[in-house]
Amino acid sequence: MVQPTLPASWYTSATMARRERDTIFARNWALFGPEHEVARPGTWAARTVNGWPVVVLKDRAGNLRAFHNHCRHRAAALLPDGVGSCPARLVCPYHGWTYELDGTLALAPRFGEDLDKDAMALRPVRVATWRGCLFVAIDPAVPSLHSWLGSLPSLAEPWPETTAFTYRGDFTVEGHSNWKTYCDNTLEGYHLSFIHERLAQSLDARAVTIRSYDDHRLVVFHVTYRGDGASLRGGDGIWFWRYPGFQGVLGATGFKAEKIEPTGPSGLRSVSWAWYDPAMSEDDIADNFAWARTIVEEDLAICESVQRNLEARSFEEGVLSPVMECHTAAFQDLVRRDVGEEP
Repeated sequence: MVQPTLPASWYTSATMARRERDTIFARNWALFGPEHEVARPGTWAARTVNGWPVVVLKDRAGNLRAFHNHCRHRAAALLPDGVGSCPARLVCPYHGWTYELDGTLALAPRFGEDLDKDAMALRPVRVATWRGCLFVAIDPAVPSLHSWLGSLPSLAEPWPETTAFTYRGDFTVEGHSNWKTYCDNTLEGYHLSFIHERLAQSLDARAVTIRSYDDHRLVVFHVTYRGDGASLRGGDGIWFWRYPGFQGVLGATGFKAEKIEPTGPSGLRSVSWAWYDPAMSEDDIADNFAWARTIVEEDLAICESVQRNLEARSFEEGVLSPVMECHTAAFQDLVRRDVGEEP
């Protein structure tokens, strides 16, 4: 059955973007970054996740903690975006409010004696790990990360853990596209031969299957490689997407984890972290890493073309193929279910 797409206004509305932030992104786990960034007590990583500035750190006892990255006094950022190590406490650069690494308020200089320090602790954010990656959840009612990942851990079992690979680095690609435009594209193989020439040639098309799991919240491409795809990525692997914005590529020779997040109604940021088999040559690792970025750039380029026409108001609604775009249709149904009717 042919299904209509979401209305174009859902890809351009600031009101819709705010509703999605509250009803979708706050209520799901989000990829934060590599676990090795906070490997030792006193180390921290700070970045913005779906519009929320968050800091993740390892306290002096070795416990992993996460907080909203703002002072409870007047909202100044405690730490700049990036990674680093801190002294015994966190000190706000604005007025010197000082926090223990467990988030409790230790000192509010010259504030007075009426302050309830217990009530002014840093606001915690849930944090957990999977395969060497940190994840955070804004809503405290979100199920555990293990539950949220659903079928993914078992589907990933055939391939090496991230600890078997060597970390290569990260890359960020930003562009003019609604996050749903990018996910619509991610969930169908219809475009592969038109947009990703090298990737399409590296696949054994007869051995590619796309399956959904966990009420369509997890979509996995089960792929078999050939040619330079086999030499760089191994014989087979998976490409996965977990609603709303975590996706990755996993196989015998590496793991790439990607965070997809909106930067506004018409803005998107994709951040990827990659690990590779240390037995690979430096040239092959460099090629693999560059190729991963090229794929994201190719996807974003066509998504920007789509976004321009969605904003032109000449296109209101399209149709989705029941053969080639059923997973995109299911994704759009999830969005409808989570946000409700158009505001």
